[in-house]
Amino acid sequence: MSNAMFSDLRDKRILITGASSGIGAGMAKTLAANGCRLVLHYNRNRDGVEKTLSAVHELGAEASALQQDFAQLDDVRAFFDQAWSLYSGLDGLVNNAGIVTKCLSEKDPAGTKFAQTLAVNLQAPYLLSTAFAQACRAQSQAGVIVNNSSIHGQQTCEWFAAYAASKAGMDAMTKVQAVEWGQYGVRVNVLAPGVVPVERTETILSQPAMKQKWEGAMPVGRYGTVEDMGQATAFLLSDSSAWMTGANLTVDGGLIARGQYPRRD
Repeated sequence: MSNAMFSDLRDKRILITGASSGIGAGMAKTLAANGCRLVLHYNRNRDGVEKTLSAVHELGAEASALQQDFAQLDDVRAFFDQAWSLYSGLDGLVNNAGIVTKCLSEKDPAGTKFAQTLAVNLQAPYLLSTAFAQACRAQSQAGVIVNNSSIHGQQTCEWFAAYAASKAGMDAMTKVQAVEWGQYGVRVNVLAPGVVPVERTETILSQPAMKQKWEGAMPVGRYGTVEDMGQATAFLLSDSSAWMTGANLTVDGGLIARGQYPRRD
């Protein structure tokens, strides 16, 4: 799928949340290269979204940026309505925005961080997806939703109770919404990335010991890239995946498949 082009995506109107950096920015660039018209969401990183906008415009694509804090759930519907109005509708929604919460459960006994994580990572995508599906039905049009989850929704470890719960919830929500909305022409799938270095993690992940540990556990022998995630997202949005809904596309270099088994030489 490397550098694949999906001609049916040209002029498709796509909202990408969390597009100011990392995987979201990579998605935006790939979709721009495929001729999509983009609405790029950001929260606090205005400089980052400006860089994404610049890169998208250099690729000849049309794009606009909208700000919203998804912790403010009461404002999510108004944000969606504004995004829908920019191009007189949307053809696709990419729920990419999220927060990575690392906290031992005992350090969050009241569940404050747990609730905050679920609000941003699960409740906001639920509200956006539901608004999108309702709008598509009202216009009698098809639509595609891609939920950016994580391998932590399938297998996880210490410190990730809130994050893993939010991603496992997203995986389950995707299946239910795919069943509910398939009859209306709205497809819903999950992308589950593995270890993908981004701005906040590339320094530590590039350290030799860390690199050897992680890449040694992946059958393909390398980290993922934001371009890998962009290509997978384009595939899920395109007609190439027209018979896929309720599916989980795990893109992790084989890390989950490898599991915790010792190497057999």
